[in-house]
Amino acid sequence: METGRLVVERVRGKSTVTRCFSKYPLKFIIPNKVGPSQTDAVWVYTLTYGGGVVSGDCILCNFTIGDGCTTVLTTQASTKVYKSVASKCSEQVFEVKAPGQNQSNHEVILVNDNLSDA
Repeated sequence: METGRLVVERVRGKSTVTRCFSKYPLKFIIPNKVGPSQTDAVWVYTLTYGGGVVSGDCILCNFTIGDGCTTVLTTQASTKVYKSVASKCSEQVFEVKAPGQNQSNHEVILVNDNLSDA
């Protein structure tokens, strides 16, 4: 079951989030401004409730990045992975799609966070 979906498209010549959906245990933070005003990039911070990935969490997130768009996917801090309880596995899947006419005209930057056991 999908817990997050984000669509970035060009609107008035800028990379813009046009669709954003998330539900427990996932949350997005999308600040209005991260870099200098001439920087055309959407920054997306992914967070989880509970301070990390807990036993039984299943996070499935789909990102669609449009032609000519730049998107940075990251977190605010390291992601804690908590010990499994009663053999309940956890899963986190991020799927990034870049459809469009010009497949070389997309930029997605995934800033991989550190994982730590808690």
